[in-house]
Amino acid sequence: MGHISALTAWLILAAEVGAVFIILTTAHDPLTVNVGFSILAGITTWSAIPALSEIFVKAGLKGMDLSKRTKHIIPESMGMVAGLIYLVTMFVFIPFPFMKWFTGSNDGDLQELKLLTFPNLKLAELLSALLSIQSMVFLGFADDVLDIRWRFKMPLPAIASIPLLMVYWVHLGVTHIVVPIPLRPILGQLIDLGVLYYVYMGMVAIFCTHSINIMAGINGVEVGQSLVIACSIAINDMIFLQSASSGAPAIETHLFSLYFILPFIGVSLGLLIHNWYPSKVFIGDTYCYFAGMTFAVVGILAHYSKTLLLFFIPQIFNFLLSAPQLFRLVPCPRHRVPRYNRQTNLMEPSRVVLDEEDDLDIEFSNSKQDSKVGSRQSAPGRSASSAFLSSAGATAQDADDSHMKPSSSAVGEGSNLPSTTTLLQDFRPFKDSKLKRSGWYCIKLLEALGLTHVRYDAKTGKRPLEMTNLTILNLILLKAGPMSERNLTISVMVVQFCCSLVAFVIRHRLVAFVYDVV
Repeated sequence: MGHISALTAWLILAAEVGAVFIILTTAHDPLTVNVGFSILAGITTWSAIPALSEIFVKAGLKGMDLSKRTKHIIPESMGMVAGLIYLVTMFVFIPFPFMKWFTGSNDGDLQELKLLTFPNLKLAELLSALLSIQSMVFLGFADDVLDIRWRFKMPLPAIASIPLLMVYWVHLGVTHIVVPIPLRPILGQLIDLGVLYYVYMGMVAIFCTHSINIMAGINGVEVGQSLVIACSIAINDMIFLQSASSGAPAIETHLFSLYFILPFIGVSLGLLIHNWYPSKVFIGDTYCYFAGMTFAVVGILAHYSKTLLLFFIPQIFNFLLSAPQLFRLVPCPRHRVPRYNRQTNLMEPSRVVLDEEDDLDIEFSNSKQDSKVGSRQSAPGRSASSAFLSSAGATAQDADDSHMKPSSSAVGEGSNLPSTTTLLQDFRPFKDSKLKRSGWYCIKLLEALGLTHVRYDAKTGKRPLEMTNLTILNLILLKAGPMSERNLTISVMVVQFCCSLVAFVIRHRLVAFVYDVV
Protein backbone atom coordinates (compact mmCIF):
# COMPACT_ATOMS: atom_id res chain seq x y z
CA MET A 1 0.00 0.00 0.00
CA GLY A 2 2.99 2.28 0.40
CA HIS A 3 3.37 2.80 -3.36
CA ILE A 4 0.04 4.61 -3.83
CA SER A 5 -0.08 8.37 -4.07
CA ALA A 6 -1.35 10.61 -1.29
CA LEU A 7 -4.34 11.65 -3.43
CA THR A 8 -5.32 8.02 -4.00
CA ALA A 9 -5.01 7.29 -0.29
CA TRP A 10 -7.30 10.19 0.56
CA LEU A 11 -9.84 9.13 -2.07
CA ILE A 12 -9.87 5.60 -0.64
CA LEU A 13 -10.31 6.93 2.88
CA ALA A 14 -13.18 9.15 1.71
CA ALA A 15 -14.85 6.15 0.00
CA GLU A 16 -14.54 4.07 3.16
CA VAL A 17 -15.97 6.85 5.36
CA GLY A 18 -18.78 7.39 2.86
CA ALA A 19 -19.61 3.67 2.82
CA VAL A 20 -19.72 3.50 6.62
CA PHE A 21 -21.92 6.60 6.70
CA ILE A 22 -24.33 5.01 4.21
CA ILE A 23 -24.56 1.84 6.29
CA LEU A 24 -25.17 3.68 9.58
CA THR A 25 -27.72 6.18 8.28
CA THR A 26 -29.76 3.86 6.03
CA ALA A 27 -29.99 0.71 8.13
CA HIS A 28 -33.72 0.56 7.36
CA ASP A 29 -33.02 0.18 3.61
CA PRO A 30 -31.22 -3.15 2.97
CA LEU A 31 -30.35 -2.36 -0.65
CA THR A 32 -28.59 0.90 0.24
CA VAL A 33 -26.77 -0.84 3.08
CA ASN A 34 -25.71 -3.53 0.63
CA VAL A 35 -24.22 -0.85 -1.65
CA GLY A 36 -22.18 0.46 1.29
CA PHE A 37 -20.94 -3.02 2.15
CA SER A 38 -20.06 -3.62 -1.51
CA ILE A 39 -17.84 -0.52 -1.56
CA LEU A 40 -16.09 -1.65 1.61
CA ALA A 41 -15.66 -5.18 0.22
CA GLY A 42 -14.05 -3.86 -2.96
CA ILE A 43 -11.61 -1.60 -1.10
CA THR A 44 -10.75 -4.36 1.39
CA THR A 45 -10.07 -6.84 -1.41
CA TRP A 46 -7.87 -4.34 -3.25
CA SER A 47 -5.81 -3.59 -0.13
CA ALA A 48 -5.68 -7.15 1.27
CA ILE A 49 -4.29 -8.89 -1.82
CA PRO A 50 -0.85 -7.17 -1.79
CA ALA A 51 -0.63 -7.66 1.97
CA LEU A 52 -1.34 -11.40 1.70
CA SER A 53 0.59 -12.16 -1.49
CA GLU A 54 3.85 -12.97 0.31
CA ILE A 55 2.04 -15.39 2.63
CA PHE A 56 0.70 -17.32 -0.37
CA VAL A 57 4.15 -17.42 -1.97
CA LYS A 58 5.74 -18.77 1.21
CA ALA A 59 3.04 -21.44 1.37
CA GLY A 60 4.04 -22.64 -2.10
CA LEU A 61 1.00 -21.15 -3.88
CA LYS A 62 2.99 -19.46 -6.60
CA GLY A 63 3.62 -19.69 -10.32
CA MET A 64 5.31 -18.06 -13.27
CA ASP A 65 3.60 -16.23 -16.12
CA LEU A 66 4.86 -17.90 -19.30
CA SER A 67 3.35 -15.21 -21.53
CA LYS A 68 5.91 -12.60 -20.56
CA ARG A 69 9.48 -11.90 -21.68
CA THR A 70 10.62 -11.48 -18.09
CA LYS A 71 9.70 -14.17 -15.58
CA HIS A 72 8.59 -13.33 -12.07
CA ILE A 73 7.20 -15.42 -9.24
CA ILE A 74 3.51 -14.58 -8.88
CA PRO A 75 1.20 -15.66 -6.02
CA GLU A 76 -1.60 -18.00 -7.07
CA SER A 77 -5.11 -18.77 -5.76
CA MET A 78 -5.75 -15.13 -4.79
CA GLY A 79 -9.38 -15.69 -5.67
CA MET A 80 -9.52 -17.19 -2.19
CA VAL A 81 -9.01 -13.70 -0.72
CA ALA A 82 -11.87 -12.26 -2.77
CA GLY A 83 -14.11 -15.21 -1.86
CA LEU A 84 -13.43 -14.92 1.88
CA ILE A 85 -14.00 -11.15 1.93
CA TYR A 86 -17.24 -11.68 0.02
CA LEU A 87 -18.44 -14.27 2.52
CA VAL A 88 -17.56 -12.09 5.53
CA THR A 89 -19.38 -9.18 3.91
CA MET A 90 -22.50 -11.27 3.34
CA PHE A 91 -22.38 -12.71 6.87
CA VAL A 92 -22.34 -9.19 8.34
CA PHE A 93 -25.16 -8.17 5.98
CA ILE A 94 -27.50 -11.02 7.05
CA PRO A 95 -29.46 -9.05 9.73
CA PHE A 96 -30.27 -6.02 7.54
CA PRO A 97 -32.97 -7.53 5.25
CA PHE A 98 -34.80 -8.55 8.44
CA MET A 99 -34.13 -5.37 10.42
CA LYS A 100 -37.79 -4.40 10.75
CA TRP A 101 -38.42 -7.62 12.68
CA PHE A 102 -35.54 -6.88 15.04
CA THR A 103 -36.61 -3.34 15.95
CA GLY A 104 -39.81 -1.80 17.24
CA SER A 105 -42.01 -2.15 20.28
CA ASN A 106 -41.39 -4.65 23.04
CA ASP A 107 -45.11 -5.25 23.45
CA GLY A 108 -45.76 -8.97 23.97
CA ASP A 109 -48.58 -9.28 21.43
CA LEU A 110 -46.56 -7.44 18.82
CA GLN A 111 -43.54 -9.63 19.44
CA GLU A 112 -45.69 -12.74 19.01
CA LEU A 113 -47.04 -11.32 15.74
CA LYS A 114 -43.47 -10.70 14.56
CA LEU A 115 -42.54 -14.28 15.30
CA LEU A 116 -45.52 -15.50 13.30
CA THR A 117 -44.79 -13.27 10.31
CA PHE A 118 -40.98 -13.59 10.31
CA PRO A 119 -39.89 -14.77 6.81
CA ASN A 120 -38.14 -17.94 7.91
CA LEU A 121 -37.95 -19.28 4.37
CA LYS A 122 -36.27 -16.10 3.17
CA LEU A 123 -33.67 -16.48 5.88
CA ALA A 124 -33.25 -20.13 4.92
CA GLU A 125 -32.73 -19.13 1.27
CA LEU A 126 -30.08 -16.60 2.27
CA LEU A 127 -28.22 -19.07 4.49
CA SER A 128 -28.41 -21.95 2.01
CA ALA A 129 -27.10 -19.71 -0.76
CA LEU A 130 -24.15 -18.67 1.38
CA LEU A 131 -23.53 -22.30 2.31
CA SER A 132 -23.37 -23.29 -1.36
CA ILE A 133 -21.03 -20.41 -2.23
CA GLN A 134 -18.84 -21.14 0.79
CA SER A 135 -18.63 -24.79 -0.24
CA MET A 136 -17.45 -23.85 -3.73
CA VAL A 137 -14.84 -21.42 -2.39
CA PHE A 138 -13.47 -24.23 -0.22
CA LEU A 139 -13.57 -26.78 -3.06
CA GLY A 140 -11.96 -24.32 -5.47
CA PHE A 141 -9.09 -23.72 -3.06
CA ALA A 142 -8.74 -27.47 -2.57
CA ASP A 143 -8.51 -27.85 -6.35
CA ASP A 144 -5.77 -25.21 -6.51
CA VAL A 145 -3.79 -27.01 -3.82
CA LEU A 146 -4.47 -30.65 -4.73
CA ASP A 147 -5.07 -30.33 -8.50
CA ILE A 148 -8.19 -32.51 -8.47
CA ARG A 149 -8.86 -34.52 -11.64
CA TRP A 150 -11.65 -33.32 -13.92
CA ARG A 151 -13.68 -36.50 -13.51
CA PHE A 152 -13.91 -35.80 -9.77
CA LYS A 153 -14.39 -32.04 -9.76
CA MET A 154 -16.98 -31.99 -12.57
CA PRO A 155 -19.98 -32.86 -10.32
CA LEU A 156 -18.82 -30.79 -7.33
CA PRO A 157 -21.01 -27.72 -8.12
CA ALA A 158 -24.12 -29.91 -8.27
CA ILE A 159 -23.23 -31.41 -4.87
CA ALA A 160 -22.59 -27.95 -3.40
CA SER A 161 -26.00 -26.78 -4.68
CA ILE A 162 -27.93 -29.44 -2.71
CA PRO A 163 -28.66 -27.08 0.27
CA LEU A 164 -29.96 -24.57 -2.26
CA LEU A 165 -32.21 -27.12 -3.97
CA MET A 166 -33.55 -28.38 -0.63
CA VAL A 167 -34.67 -24.90 0.36
CA TYR A 168 -36.15 -24.41 -3.11
CA TRP A 169 -38.15 -27.62 -2.64
CA VAL A 170 -39.41 -26.54 0.82
CA HIS A 171 -40.24 -22.97 -0.22
CA LEU A 172 -41.93 -23.35 -3.60
CA GLY A 173 -41.07 -26.63 -5.20
CA VAL A 174 -42.35 -25.35 -8.56
CA THR A 175 -41.18 -27.78 -11.22
CA HIS A 176 -43.39 -26.82 -14.15
CA ILE A 177 -42.27 -24.67 -17.07
CA VAL A 178 -44.30 -22.42 -19.36
CA VAL A 179 -44.40 -23.74 -22.91
CA PRO A 180 -43.58 -21.22 -25.68
CA ILE A 181 -46.64 -20.00 -27.58
CA PRO A 182 -45.81 -21.74 -30.91
CA LEU A 183 -45.61 -25.14 -29.16
CA ARG A 184 -48.73 -24.88 -27.03
CA PRO A 185 -51.08 -26.53 -29.53
CA ILE A 186 -48.91 -29.63 -29.21
CA LEU A 187 -47.61 -29.59 -25.61
CA GLY A 188 -50.16 -27.45 -23.78
CA GLN A 189 -49.46 -24.35 -21.69
CA LEU A 190 -47.49 -25.97 -18.84
CA ILE A 191 -45.22 -29.00 -18.52
CA ASP A 192 -44.32 -30.43 -15.12
CA LEU A 193 -40.74 -31.71 -15.24
CA GLY A 194 -40.78 -33.11 -11.71
CA VAL A 195 -37.38 -34.32 -10.55
CA LEU A 196 -35.88 -33.40 -13.93
CA TYR A 197 -36.25 -29.74 -12.97
CA TYR A 198 -33.88 -30.27 -10.03
CA VAL A 199 -31.48 -32.08 -12.35
CA TYR A 200 -31.66 -29.06 -14.64
CA MET A 201 -30.82 -26.66 -11.80
CA GLY A 202 -27.90 -28.85 -10.76
CA MET A 203 -26.66 -28.76 -14.34
CA VAL A 204 -26.97 -24.96 -14.33
CA ALA A 205 -24.65 -24.87 -11.29
CA ILE A 206 -22.15 -27.16 -13.05
CA PHE A 207 -22.23 -25.15 -16.27
CA CYS A 208 -21.91 -21.71 -14.66
CA THR A 209 -18.90 -22.86 -12.65
CA HIS A 210 -16.93 -24.78 -15.26
CA SER A 211 -17.77 -22.59 -18.27
CA ILE A 212 -15.82 -19.72 -16.71
CA ASN A 213 -13.00 -22.09 -15.78
CA ILE A 214 -12.45 -23.37 -19.34
CA MET A 215 -12.58 -19.87 -20.84
CA ALA A 216 -9.39 -18.82 -19.06
CA GLY A 217 -5.62 -18.69 -19.35
CA ILE A 218 -4.66 -15.04 -19.89
CA ASN A 219 -4.40 -12.10 -17.50
CA GLY A 220 -7.76 -10.77 -16.36
CA VAL A 221 -10.02 -12.81 -18.63
CA GLU A 222 -11.81 -14.82 -15.90
CA VAL A 223 -12.54 -11.79 -13.71
CA GLY A 224 -13.28 -9.62 -16.74
CA GLN A 225 -15.96 -11.86 -18.19
CA SER A 226 -17.45 -12.45 -14.72
CA LEU A 227 -17.67 -8.71 -14.09
CA VAL A 228 -19.56 -8.12 -17.34
CA ILE A 229 -21.99 -10.95 -16.50
CA ALA A 230 -22.47 -9.64 -12.94
CA CYS A 231 -23.13 -6.08 -14.13
CA SER A 232 -25.62 -7.44 -16.69
CA ILE A 233 -27.45 -9.32 -13.92
CA ALA A 234 -27.51 -6.20 -11.73
CA ILE A 235 -28.92 -4.08 -14.57
CA ASN A 236 -31.57 -6.71 -15.28
CA ASP A 237 -32.54 -6.71 -11.59
CA MET A 238 -32.84 -2.92 -11.52
CA ILE A 239 -35.00 -2.96 -14.65
CA PHE A 240 -37.46 -5.24 -12.82
CA LEU A 241 -37.33 -3.10 -9.67
CA GLN A 242 -38.21 0.01 -11.71
CA SER A 243 -40.90 -1.72 -13.74
CA ALA A 244 -44.43 -0.81 -12.69
CA SER A 245 -45.69 -4.19 -13.91
CA SER A 246 -43.45 -6.15 -11.55
CA GLY A 247 -45.40 -7.71 -8.72
CA ALA A 248 -44.27 -8.05 -5.11
CA PRO A 249 -42.81 -11.57 -5.58
CA ALA A 250 -40.72 -10.42 -8.56
CA ILE A 251 -39.43 -7.41 -6.62
CA GLU A 252 -38.43 -9.62 -3.69
CA THR A 253 -36.57 -12.12 -5.85
CA HIS A 254 -34.66 -9.44 -7.76
CA LEU A 255 -33.79 -7.66 -4.51
CA PHE A 256 -32.44 -10.99 -3.30
CA SER A 257 -30.34 -11.20 -6.48
CA LEU A 258 -28.92 -7.71 -5.98
CA TYR A 259 -27.96 -8.52 -2.39
CA PHE A 260 -25.58 -11.19 -3.73
CA ILE A 261 -24.42 -9.55 -6.97
CA LEU A 262 -23.40 -6.09 -5.72
CA PRO A 263 -20.79 -7.35 -3.19
CA PHE A 264 -19.56 -9.76 -5.86
CA ILE A 265 -18.99 -6.82 -8.22
CA GLY A 266 -17.12 -5.03 -5.43
CA VAL A 267 -14.66 -7.84 -4.65
CA SER A 268 -14.21 -8.64 -8.35
CA LEU A 269 -13.21 -5.04 -9.11
CA GLY A 270 -10.70 -5.12 -6.25
CA LEU A 271 -9.27 -8.38 -7.60
CA LEU A 272 -9.20 -7.27 -11.25
CA ILE A 273 -6.94 -4.33 -10.45
CA HIS A 274 -4.21 -6.80 -9.46
CA ASN A 275 -5.07 -9.46 -12.06
CA TRP A 276 -5.14 -7.05 -15.02
CA TYR A 277 -2.27 -7.16 -17.52
CA PRO A 278 0.51 -7.37 -16.49
CA SER A 279 -0.92 -9.52 -13.73
CA LYS A 280 0.59 -9.30 -10.26
CA VAL A 281 -1.46 -12.26 -8.98
CA PHE A 282 -3.14 -15.38 -10.36
CA ILE A 283 -6.71 -16.00 -9.26
CA GLY A 284 -6.71 -19.82 -9.50
CA ASP A 285 -9.73 -22.08 -9.82
CA THR A 286 -11.05 -20.69 -6.54
CA TYR A 287 -12.41 -17.54 -8.16
CA CYS A 288 -13.95 -19.43 -11.09
CA TYR A 289 -15.80 -21.76 -8.70
CA PHE A 290 -16.83 -18.84 -6.50
CA ALA A 291 -18.09 -16.75 -9.43
CA GLY A 292 -19.95 -19.60 -11.10
CA MET A 293 -21.78 -20.65 -7.93
CA THR A 294 -22.73 -17.03 -7.16
CA PHE A 295 -24.35 -16.75 -10.59
CA ALA A 296 -26.08 -20.11 -10.15
CA VAL A 297 -27.42 -19.06 -6.74
CA VAL A 298 -29.08 -15.89 -7.99
CA GLY A 299 -30.36 -17.60 -11.12
CA ILE A 300 -31.99 -20.43 -9.18
CA LEU A 301 -33.38 -18.61 -6.12
CA ALA A 302 -34.39 -15.47 -8.05
CA HIS A 303 -36.16 -17.70 -10.60
CA TYR A 304 -34.55 -16.45 -13.82
CA SER A 305 -32.22 -19.29 -14.78
CA LYS A 306 -33.19 -18.96 -18.48
CA THR A 307 -32.32 -15.25 -18.45
CA LEU A 308 -29.06 -16.09 -16.67
CA LEU A 309 -28.09 -18.47 -19.46
CA LEU A 310 -28.67 -15.68 -21.99
CA PHE A 311 -25.84 -13.77 -20.31
CA PHE A 312 -23.65 -16.86 -20.81
CA ILE A 313 -23.88 -16.84 -24.62
CA PRO A 314 -20.07 -16.61 -25.10
CA GLN A 315 -19.52 -19.39 -22.56
CA ILE A 316 -22.13 -21.58 -24.24
CA PHE A 317 -20.47 -20.99 -27.62
CA ASN A 318 -17.04 -21.72 -26.11
CA PHE A 319 -18.34 -24.98 -24.63
CA LEU A 320 -19.87 -26.10 -27.94
CA LEU A 321 -16.68 -25.15 -29.77
CA SER A 322 -14.55 -27.01 -27.20
CA ALA A 323 -16.79 -30.10 -27.11
CA PRO A 324 -14.78 -32.16 -29.65
CA GLN A 325 -11.69 -31.75 -27.47
CA LEU A 326 -13.46 -31.96 -24.12
CA PHE A 327 -15.10 -35.25 -25.13
CA ARG A 328 -11.85 -36.53 -26.69
CA LEU A 329 -13.15 -36.78 -30.25
CA VAL A 330 -9.93 -35.01 -31.20
CA PRO A 331 -6.74 -34.75 -29.09
CA CYS A 332 -6.98 -32.37 -26.17
CA PRO A 333 -3.79 -31.07 -24.50
CA ARG A 334 -3.85 -30.23 -20.81
CA HIS A 335 -3.58 -26.51 -21.59
CA ARG A 336 -5.17 -24.88 -24.64
CA VAL A 337 -4.25 -21.27 -23.91
CA PRO A 338 -2.98 -19.11 -26.78
CA ARG A 339 0.74 -19.34 -27.58
CA TYR A 340 3.02 -16.48 -26.60
CA ASN A 341 5.49 -15.32 -29.26
CA ARG A 342 8.53 -13.99 -27.42
CA GLN A 343 9.92 -12.13 -30.44
CA THR A 344 6.76 -10.15 -31.23
CA ASN A 345 5.39 -10.06 -27.65
CA LEU A 346 2.01 -11.07 -29.06
CA MET A 347 -0.40 -13.93 -28.48
CA GLU A 348 -1.04 -16.38 -31.33
CA PRO A 349 -3.46 -19.31 -31.70
CA SER A 350 -2.07 -22.42 -30.06
CA ARG A 351 -2.16 -25.70 -31.97
CA VAL A 352 -2.60 -29.35 -31.08
CA VAL A 353 -0.88 -32.25 -32.84
CA LEU A 354 -3.28 -34.59 -34.63
CA ASP A 355 -0.71 -36.81 -36.32
CA GLU A 356 3.08 -36.95 -36.53
CA GLU A 357 4.96 -35.88 -39.63
CA ASP A 358 7.09 -38.51 -41.31
CA ASP A 359 10.60 -37.71 -42.54
CA LEU A 360 9.51 -37.25 -46.16
CA ASP A 361 6.91 -34.70 -45.15
CA ILE A 362 9.42 -32.78 -43.04
CA GLU A 363 11.97 -32.63 -45.86
CA PHE A 364 9.33 -31.51 -48.35
CA SER A 365 7.97 -28.89 -45.95
CA ASN A 366 11.42 -27.54 -45.06
CA SER A 367 12.49 -27.26 -48.69
CA LYS A 368 9.25 -25.44 -49.45
CA GLN A 369 9.85 -23.01 -46.59
CA ASP A 370 13.47 -22.43 -47.65
CA SER A 371 12.34 -21.50 -51.16
CA LYS A 372 9.91 -18.97 -49.70
CA VAL A 373 11.96 -17.26 -46.99
CA GLY A 374 15.50 -17.54 -48.39
CA SER A 375 18.00 -16.98 -45.62
CA ARG A 376 15.36 -17.37 -42.93
CA GLN A 377 15.85 -20.96 -41.77
CA SER A 378 13.09 -23.19 -40.43
CA ALA A 379 13.52 -25.49 -37.49
CA PRO A 380 14.46 -28.85 -39.04
CA GLY A 381 12.75 -31.94 -37.81
CA ARG A 382 10.13 -30.14 -35.76
CA SER A 383 8.84 -32.94 -33.57
CA ALA A 384 5.34 -33.62 -32.34
CA SER A 385 6.42 -32.93 -28.79
CA SER A 386 7.60 -29.41 -29.68
CA ALA A 387 4.31 -28.74 -31.44
CA PHE A 388 2.47 -29.94 -28.38
CA LEU A 389 4.47 -27.59 -26.18
CA SER A 390 3.57 -24.70 -28.44
CA SER A 391 -0.09 -25.61 -28.08
CA ALA A 392 0.33 -25.56 -24.31
CA GLY A 393 1.59 -21.98 -24.33
CA ALA A 394 5.34 -22.45 -24.75
CA THR A 395 7.36 -19.39 -25.67
CA ALA A 396 9.33 -20.82 -28.61
CA GLN A 397 8.46 -19.17 -31.94
CA ASP A 398 7.66 -21.21 -35.01
CA ALA A 399 10.23 -20.67 -37.74
CA ASP A 400 7.66 -19.92 -40.41
CA ASP A 401 4.14 -18.51 -40.11
CA SER A 402 3.02 -19.75 -43.49
CA HIS A 403 1.31 -22.74 -41.93
CA MET A 404 -1.35 -20.37 -40.54
CA LYS A 405 -2.60 -19.73 -44.07
CA PRO A 406 -5.29 -22.10 -45.36
CA SER A 407 -3.89 -24.75 -47.68
CA SER A 408 -5.24 -24.68 -51.20
CA SER A 409 -5.28 -28.46 -51.21
CA ALA A 410 -7.99 -28.41 -48.57
CA VAL A 411 -10.44 -26.89 -51.05
CA GLY A 412 -9.16 -28.29 -54.34
CA GLU A 413 -6.13 -27.29 -56.43
CA GLY A 414 -6.54 -24.29 -58.67
CA SER A 415 -10.11 -23.53 -57.59
CA ASN A 416 -11.39 -20.88 -55.21
CA LEU A 417 -14.86 -22.40 -55.16
CA PRO A 418 -14.65 -26.17 -54.90
CA SER A 419 -17.31 -28.31 -56.51
CA THR A 420 -19.79 -30.35 -54.49
CA THR A 421 -17.93 -33.52 -55.44
CA THR A 422 -14.65 -32.09 -54.13
CA LEU A 423 -16.28 -31.03 -50.86
CA LEU A 424 -17.75 -34.50 -50.36
CA GLN A 425 -14.37 -36.05 -51.03
CA ASP A 426 -12.76 -33.71 -48.49
CA PHE A 427 -15.23 -34.90 -45.85
CA ARG A 428 -14.30 -38.54 -46.40
CA PRO A 429 -11.90 -39.81 -43.71
CA PHE A 430 -8.33 -40.11 -44.97
CA LYS A 431 -7.38 -43.78 -44.80
CA ASP A 432 -3.92 -43.22 -43.25
CA SER A 433 -5.08 -40.74 -40.60
CA LYS A 434 -4.84 -41.79 -36.95
CA LEU A 435 -8.02 -39.85 -36.15
CA LYS A 436 -11.25 -41.66 -35.46
CA ARG A 437 -14.04 -41.20 -37.97
CA SER A 438 -16.02 -38.98 -35.56
CA GLY A 439 -12.98 -36.79 -34.94
CA TRP A 440 -12.34 -36.46 -38.66
CA TYR A 441 -15.88 -35.27 -39.33
CA CYS A 442 -15.69 -32.77 -36.45
CA ILE A 443 -12.47 -31.29 -37.80
CA LYS A 444 -13.77 -31.01 -41.34
CA LEU A 445 -17.02 -29.41 -40.17
CA LEU A 446 -15.24 -26.87 -37.95
CA GLU A 447 -12.81 -26.08 -40.76
CA ALA A 448 -15.67 -25.58 -43.21
CA LEU A 449 -17.31 -23.16 -40.73
CA GLY A 450 -14.04 -21.26 -40.31
CA LEU A 451 -13.75 -22.10 -36.61
CA THR A 452 -10.31 -23.69 -36.79
CA HIS A 453 -7.32 -23.90 -39.11
CA VAL A 454 -5.92 -27.31 -40.00
CA ARG A 455 -2.40 -27.96 -41.33
CA TYR A 456 -2.18 -30.97 -43.63
CA ASP A 457 0.82 -33.04 -44.61
CA ALA A 458 2.79 -31.64 -47.52
CA LYS A 459 2.88 -34.89 -49.51
CA THR A 460 -0.82 -35.63 -49.96
CA GLY A 461 -2.47 -32.49 -48.62
CA LYS A 462 -5.16 -34.64 -47.00
CA ARG A 463 -3.76 -36.10 -43.78
CA PRO A 464 -4.35 -33.54 -40.94
CA LEU A 465 -1.26 -32.92 -38.81
CA GLU A 466 -2.16 -29.95 -36.60
CA MET A 467 -5.12 -27.75 -35.84
CA THR A 468 -5.72 -24.65 -33.75
CA ASN A 469 -7.11 -25.45 -30.32
CA LEU A 470 -10.87 -25.12 -30.03
CA THR A 471 -11.42 -22.19 -27.68
CA ILE A 472 -12.93 -18.77 -28.20
CA LEU A 473 -9.57 -17.16 -27.31
CA ASN A 474 -7.81 -18.99 -30.14
CA LEU A 475 -10.72 -18.25 -32.48
CA ILE A 476 -10.45 -14.50 -31.83
CA LEU A 477 -6.72 -14.67 -32.62
CA LEU A 478 -7.39 -16.77 -35.70
CA LYS A 479 -9.86 -14.21 -37.07
CA ALA A 480 -8.31 -10.95 -35.86
CA GLY A 481 -4.65 -11.94 -36.03
CA PRO A 482 -1.99 -11.92 -33.28
CA MET A 483 -2.53 -9.32 -30.57
CA SER A 484 -1.21 -8.44 -27.14
CA GLU A 485 -2.48 -10.29 -24.10
CA ARG A 486 -4.13 -7.13 -22.82
CA ASN A 487 -6.00 -6.53 -26.08
CA LEU A 488 -7.11 -10.16 -26.17
CA THR A 489 -8.69 -9.80 -22.72
CA ILE A 490 -10.38 -6.57 -23.81
CA SER A 491 -11.67 -8.35 -26.93
CA VAL A 492 -13.24 -11.08 -24.80
CA MET A 493 -14.90 -8.47 -22.58
CA VAL A 494 -16.22 -6.62 -25.65
CA VAL A 495 -17.67 -9.88 -26.99
CA GLN A 496 -19.23 -10.53 -23.57
CA PHE A 497 -20.70 -7.02 -23.51
CA CYS A 498 -22.18 -7.33 -27.02
CA CYS A 499 -23.73 -10.69 -26.14
CA SER A 500 -25.25 -9.13 -23.01
CA LEU A 501 -26.89 -6.50 -25.22
CA VAL A 502 -28.30 -9.29 -27.38
CA ALA A 503 -29.54 -11.02 -24.21
CA PHE A 504 -31.38 -7.86 -23.09
CA VAL A 505 -33.04 -7.53 -26.50
CA ILE A 506 -34.16 -11.16 -26.37
CA ARG A 507 -35.37 -10.95 -22.76
CA HIS A 508 -37.16 -7.61 -22.86
CA ARG A 509 -38.25 -7.27 -26.50
CA LEU A 510 -38.39 -10.53 -28.45
CA VAL A 511 -39.76 -12.57 -25.54
CA ALA A 512 -43.25 -11.19 -26.27
CA PHE A 513 -43.34 -13.35 -29.39
CA VAL A 514 -42.71 -16.51 -27.36
CA TYR A 515 -44.41 -15.98 -23.99
CA ASP A 516 -47.50 -14.14 -22.79
CA VAL A 517 -45.84 -11.93 -20.20
CA VAL A 518 -42.59 -10.00 -20.63
